[in-house]
Amino acid sequence: MSEDAMKVLNPTELVQGTREGKDNTTTTPPLSAHDIATCLQKAMLRMTGKFISEENGKVDYEGLKKSPEYQDYRVLSSRLREVDVRELDEKERMAFFINIYNALTVDSIAQLTTTPSSTLEVDRFWTSNAYMIGPHPYTLDQIEHGILRGNRAHPSTDHRVLSTGDPRLAHALTTPDPRIHFALNCGAKSCPMVRVYSGRSQQLEAGLEGATVSYLQQEVSLKEDRLQLPQILEWYMTDFAPHLQALL
Repeated sequence: MSEDAMKVLNPTELVQGTREGKDNTTTTPPLSAHDIATCLQKAMLRMTGKFISEENGKVDYEGLKKSPEYQDYRVLSSRLREVDVRELDEKERMAFFINIYNALTVDSIAQLTTTPSSTLEVDRFWTSNAYMIGPHPYTLDQIEHGILRGNRAHPSTDHRVLSTGDPRLAHALTTPDPRIHFALNCGAKSCPMVRVYSGRSQQLEAGLEGATVSYLQQEVSLKEDRLQLPQILEWYMTDFAPHLQALL
């Protein structure tokens, strides 16, 4: 799918000048992938701290849209076009793309005219909304299944989202961590809440473990001697274990 066929949410004109992208008289020096990843992490922390409830993970989209924090984030997101993902190691790449996925989800919803009760109501939400990262566009599906899952087959179609020879395959994780499923927010009420992840190995491990424990404590239950598991484990069971018995 070409950039024109996608809804690319980080236009080049926001890279320069003011928050609104109207002042093109001042250019900014290029940043490394590490610098942009760090800036992105800080910008997301400012947004999540102010507009996402710690109790239930609900996003105040109306407040977010009008905020300077969101406008600053949008300018920063345009600088993703400068990123050379090859500068990031595997752990840094994992944290970077988890954060990008969650930010793109929030940004995609924020730019809708009306806020839906669920992203399931939005046509092609995961396949059309995208960020340009370096020279290539990345949709939500391409980030999740192509990069973070190591280009494993999409559970709905049983097809890989990145074809052989796609240059983005060079950035796919070589050792996918199934706990990413407890870190990715797809915009639905049942999804894990938005958190911000560090690319430092120990901090990333602690963040993923914390997200896993938090989600499973909330979503796993025992009713009438039957163990009820969240749908995420059903959809992506083979990411966690070869079969259900091994998962349990």
